[in-house]
Order: sequence, then structure tokens, then C-alpha cells
Amino acid sequence: MKVVSLLGSAFAESCRLLAQKIGKDYNPDLVIGVLTGGGYVGKEVFDSLPHTERRLYAETRIQRTNTKTKGKGIIKQILKYSPVFLLDWMRMIEAVVLDRKAKRNNLKREGVISFPENVDSLLKSGGKKVLLIDDAIDSGATLHLLKGYLEKHYADTIVKIAVVTVTTPNPIVDADYFLFHDRVLVRFPWSNDAVRMNK
Repeated sequence: MKVVSLLGSAFAESCRLLAQKIGKDYNPDLVIGVLTGGGYVGKEVFDSLPHTERRLYAETRIQRTNTKTKGKGIIKQILKYSPVFLLDWMRMIEAVVLDRKAKRNNLKREGVISFPENVDSLLKSGGKKVLLIDDAIDSGATLHLLKGYLEKHYADTIVKIAVVTVTTPNPIVDADYFLFHDRVLVRFPWSNDAVRMNK
């Protein structure tokens, strides 16, 4: 397991590289960024894909319940003043804990999924190619839920998934396009521990 930092221009470049991989063999009608991290990646990738006027971009949110606890004041202070090696170590410990927790919970994810009217209309017209974009796949439960919803509710929809990294060896759903795979953790500009790197 290792940690890679993609901050500043490195983040923008990684999104361009991901867009190049996608653009080689997939031309989506709709790109959906999964908030929050997938929204940042989604916008960058969407802007880097070959331009077509008919391609649409949208965002949706299905958030883990434990994400909010990371932003508490004392934790932010610890992250702000911790050395990089300690931040990397804490990321690795968190990844192991989340992986074990996901396995105990049978990789189930629930949530309400809805799209703006223009996206819903596009999908209801049938036969659309959709690209789901997130920053990372951990358990894969969120993207599995979203992909299943799209395939169930919209006829003949083809769904592919793109992420910057896949952090676990056997997620419930894997990425069709990625930059890193199998135990690579990425520190993004919006990561809680990126505050130390931006100083």
C-alpha cells in the first residue's frame, strides 16, 4: 500500500490522463460526477474529453455516513501539524479499517438517487452511454448502487466507470478506466490531510 499526492497541477494532469484513456474507446452521452470528490474529477475529465455538443455533464450525491466526522476541529488541527509520513500512515490505517467495516456490512449501500429533469429525459430516450466518475473506489458499494440504478431504470443504458484510483484488491464493482489500482491511496486537493501539504 502506498500514498500518492495529486495536488495543484498534478491533479489537473491526472484528470487529463484519465480523460485520454477514456477517449480512446468510449464516447459517453452523459458524464456523471459522484459528489463530492467525483465532482472535482468529473468536471476536469469532462472538460478534457473531446468536445461534442450533445454530451451532458451532471452530478449526484451518495455519501457515506462516516465522511462528516473527519472534518471535526481537533482532527483538522492534528492533520495540519502532522508530518507527511504520519499523514500517510494514518491514511493507510483508515483504508484498512474502512475495508474491514465494508466487509462486515456486506458491502451494502442505500440512498435516494435522483437526477435533474434534463438528465432524466436524456436517459429515458434510451440507449445512452453513461460515464460515472468518482475520485476513488474503496468498497465499490456506492458506484455499484448507482450503476445498478441506471441499468434498472433506463432502457439499454451502457454504464462505464472511471476513477483516479481503486484502493482495494476486490471491490464489489471495478473501474473500466483508472490511473492507479490495488492499494494506492491518493491525497487530493480537497482531502482533509491536504491542508498540511498546501502550506
